[in-house]
Amino acid sequence: MAEVVFHYLETSHQGWLAVRRVGGGICHLRSDEMTRRDENGVPLYCPLLAMTLPDYPDYVFLVVDFGERAAPLLWIKHFPYRGAVLPFLRVESRKNEGRVGLRNLFRPSQCCTAQPWNSQGGVNELLGDCNQMFDWEEFQLRAVAATDRLQRLGEEMVTHFKAFPSADYLEQLIITYAGSHLTWLLDAMIPVASWSVVREIGQRLLNQPPLREAFFRQVGESPWRDGWQYLARWLDDRESYPAAERGCPLSDAILAYGQIDALAGFAQATLHTARASVVPRKRVCMMSTIRNEGIYILEWIAYHRSIGVEHFFIYSNDNNDRSDLLLKALHDEGIITFIENPVQPGMSAQMKAYGHGLNVLPNILDYEWCFILDGDEFITLSPSYRTVGEYLESASRWESDAIAVNWRFVASEVNQDGLADLTKPLTQRNRNIVSRGGIGEGWRLVKSAVRPGRAIHSRPHHPIWVQAEKFAYRLSDGSIHSYRNPPPGIGADPAFADYDSCADIYISHYYYKSIIEWVWKYARNSGLDGAMSFGVERYADYWANAFICQLNDPYDGENENILIRLDGLLEELASLRSITAIAQAENIVREAWQERLLALLDMIEEADVASRLKEEWRYVLDPLVEERRGSIPLHQI
Repeated sequence: MAEVVFHYLETSHQGWLAVRRVGGGICHLRSDEMTRRDENGVPLYCPLLAMTLPDYPDYVFLVVDFGERAAPLLWIKHFPYRGAVLPFLRVESRKNEGRVGLRNLFRPSQCCTAQPWNSQGGVNELLGDCNQMFDWEEFQLRAVAATDRLQRLGEEMVTHFKAFPSADYLEQLIITYAGSHLTWLLDAMIPVASWSVVREIGQRLLNQPPLREAFFRQVGESPWRDGWQYLARWLDDRESYPAAERGCPLSDAILAYGQIDALAGFAQATLHTARASVVPRKRVCMMSTIRNEGIYILEWIAYHRSIGVEHFFIYSNDNNDRSDLLLKALHDEGIITFIENPVQPGMSAQMKAYGHGLNVLPNILDYEWCFILDGDEFITLSPSYRTVGEYLESASRWESDAIAVNWRFVASEVNQDGLADLTKPLTQRNRNIVSRGGIGEGWRLVKSAVRPGRAIHSRPHHPIWVQAEKFAYRLSDGSIHSYRNPPPGIGADPAFADYDSCADIYISHYYYKSIIEWVWKYARNSGLDGAMSFGVERYADYWANAFICQLNDPYDGENENILIRLDGLLEELASLRSITAIAQAENIVREAWQERLLALLDMIEEADVASRLKEEWRYVLDPLVEERRGSIPLHQI
């Protein structure tokens, strides 16, 4: 057998490429950093190796051996692929003999670059989106003896790797393979396969249980493997499969490692194509991450039920307002699907949840459209439409995979009746729309509805799709969402619309509410970072200024399109609260809110938060005296 050669990759800064043992990110290390260990004596990094095959001299395959059975998930910052093996085109240096560049197979105009370190340390991320190839983009391949495990992988790559494989070839490989590196082999071939082949093998896996079972026997545990299993089970019986059975465990954080628009190897690529082929039977659902917003949950659900949203997939983590009880009661009644979403400090609850919903959760595929919204965002329709389904039916004359819906910020109001106002419908007590100038360029932000089988992931404002596929993303008036005119200082970003399109539909964003709720909002963590603890650390000038800007705004008038929906809202609220378990759970949430709000206000006084603010802004806290009066009423059950 022809020889397989393995190499270390030395950078032009006399550093080395390595892989973080936790997370699998590829980084650029100074030599002395390679030996660092954690508090338990475990090395932090493992050397990255470049494998070359005699039959494919134009390719370089990046691999690592963590000494574990499971295939690793390697990723590079700003690079559109993740997997156990990362293949690149090998480009010989024109001026430095023996050095090579790593050219992106997906985007051949781009290559990897190892930038110099800063003064604080000798570690930074390898980047995969450089458009030029000079010294920092070239690497010296230093031959090295590989571990027995990698040597066996190399031998199997010589036998089985094929550039531009057919679906027949991949099927036969899965069925007949008898080694221990199937994941590595398949991951190595996805970047050199046509998307039509990926789509075809995905359909075969979906439609041929024996092929799928052969695949499962050979690959290790991962969210995408689970996604395949649950998709097959659900398609056998859509009515009885319990959507929250698996949950969204901590290990699912891998769904958001690296670039979230980067395919994670063969399992995710084929799973995505299989999910895209599912024909939905229902019209519209909603996916959301909600934390410590229990006092608003019933109104948010009732309102959206009143305009035709059929189901809600709600992820939540570490609630300390006892809203888990309310979410579980709603789940038990079949009104929502509640999925517990544990996170660790620094982990994004939103990214983890969206990755789970669009890759693992099968039930969401039963809906033609999914709005991805937060608990303070309300779909707002023109009076021309009775339900959101009617708007979507109207929009169906344009072929679309996602619709970007403009935000409209709703201004704060003083809670004249103190704490009792917190139980009044938010959509009725906050009535005025902030003008465009009141929140800078924020009026151009959008939230999105997406066909869930067409998205591979999502950010808070827009879905993520596979670049190899056609994807029609439109504004709510039917025009293409081109995002070619970003706000100053911001690059082209689908989170921003080029213009305001609110005639038929928009999202009312109740961002400010009242000063007591603004205090509460900044006492808890953001959905993008689970590390923040409950406290007064975030109160500063920017916090006060953000509230004052909209407070002094002349407004664009009343939010009439949502105010006229009161009757439907109240009817749905009454229906939900007629269920004893739901009413009891909401009472518990209200008690928890009052206790924690009053404790927080005492903390604000003790910390003398007013002294942190500019003197001319301290009046922002004045309404707290009025708004803390009384108590939050409870349902009489």
